[in-house]
Amino acid sequence: MKTYVLLVPIWLLSVISSAQKHDAFASFARTQDSLMHIAFYDNDLALYKKRMTEFIGGYNKLSAKDKEAYNDQVKEEIYFLAKAYSKAGNKAAALTSLERSKYYDSDDLVEDTLWRNIRNEARFKSYLKAAKTQVPPYRAILQSADAYGYSEKTMLPQFTYQPADEPHLRALRERYDLDSVAGKGTDVSQIINLMEWVHYLVPHDGSKGNPDTKNAMSMIRECKRDGKTLNCRGLGIMLNEVYLAMGFKSRYVTCLPKDTADQDCHVITMVWAPSLKKWIWMDPTFMAYVMNEDGELLSIEEVRERLIHSKPLILNPDANHNRDEIQTKSDYLDNYMAKNLYKLECAVSSEYDYETPADGKERTYIQLVPGATPAPPVTAGNKHGEVSYTLFRTNNPKWFWAAPPNISESARDGAGHSQLDYETAIKKWKKYYNAGELEQLQSIMLGDHFWTKDVDKEIKSQYGKMVSYSYIGMEADNKYQDVALFKVEFEKSVHCMGIALDKQNKIATFRFKTYSPYIDWALAKAIEKNNTDR
Repeated sequence: MKTYVLLVPIWLLSVISSAQKHDAFASFARTQDSLMHIAFYDNDLALYKKRMTEFIGGYNKLSAKDKEAYNDQVKEEIYFLAKAYSKAGNKAAALTSLERSKYYDSDDLVEDTLWRNIRNEARFKSYLKAAKTQVPPYRAILQSADAYGYSEKTMLPQFTYQPADEPHLRALRERYDLDSVAGKGTDVSQIINLMEWVHYLVPHDGSKGNPDTKNAMSMIRECKRDGKTLNCRGLGIMLNEVYLAMGFKSRYVTCLPKDTADQDCHVITMVWAPSLKKWIWMDPTFMAYVMNEDGELLSIEEVRERLIHSKPLILNPDANHNRDEIQTKSDYLDNYMAKNLYKLECAVSSEYDYETPADGKERTYIQLVPGATPAPPVTAGNKHGEVSYTLFRTNNPKWFWAAPPNISESARDGAGHSQLDYETAIKKWKKYYNAGELEQLQSIMLGDHFWTKDVDKEIKSQYGKMVSYSYIGMEADNKYQDVALFKVEFEKSVHCMGIALDKQNKIATFRFKTYSPYIDWALAKAIEKNNTDR
């Protein structure tokens, strides 16, 4: 619903979107929506009508094809005009605008007290009856989304989480005494307490940007000093760093609509609750979390699935916006978040100060999209050339929602092998290969990979001996991470090698030279960092 006007720049959509021709009107439409939002909550009906007339005037100048992108916004603006009339006590105009809107949301019609002046009118009852036969508009869009590709073999970077002993995170924890903020209760109560603290610390304003320096310590200091606000992205980043500082694994998640011309999105935070062994939804903008009918906290993935399948969802009763605007399940979940749960995006590295621009800085994101196999990764720079962005897309949710690794052990693949297991195996391979010990090579290859004197001679002629190797990460294969990727430097070549291990830690899969869009990208990063210490 328009109640949640969160004008967050979607930096990369402007690069990859095919809707460039809509940009001028899209900017105008977002501005008008913000102005109408302000007029509505200032009870300025005349100004609301003026802003909406300006919006409709611009909309009417679009071609029939271009209008399609804004049809839902037109319906929503007229629907809110009906609320404004009802709020002002103009029953006739409220009913006429309501019927004209054709915006059917039965939960909102029942729950929102702004309809109380016309709720007993026959025309309102008739409209409500019709609305009950309809799925809320944005939930209908989400329900029509294509299924995810669970069987897709996706090649992606692994999500990483900065440890709490990182100096900046430790300073954040100590400066704001986050241990006291979290309290001594369960991990879940600590998670909620920290979210509420962030919510009340800095007010939200979705129509404004965030400070240039985008880390929790700096944003808190600047907002408090200068009376500034943060948009939802700023609050999501702040809460994410607060969680990291307290040792919780978390990511801030950009929730995106289907319509690429709609740049109104929302950012919330997902945090791993160890006692529940799952991610849970935390929204510092609206101090919101979501439960099922049994009161169990839900993840973003679970909320999305329940919206699609019309299963019960319960919003915490104290969810609010800036202390004075109570949120309802209808507005917040069935409309606003249903619109913005079509695509989801996270930074690969969950760390302090990740989004502050700096010369030469590189940031990487992964976007979860429904439907067919996504396109290859896209890399682009910001308009000042300071930062380059790489965006990977996947339609495999098992990768996107993967549990964080246990900090007490190295990351393991689907069969339970650790990074150390892989490094031990490739160390042996290097030893036997360089020494020309063909029997040992054949033994650790289990005989499945034919390695003769002729093969050995040909490989050495083309590549020479192995000089060094360094672990890059795991390659995803369905729900398992079963092939370890290594940057390998030979005397005559540098490339990527992939190996998988069997239960005896012997090499079962062997790719002497392997590549893909992701592998090429990961190898380039490894070469750039000169991460070869063996």
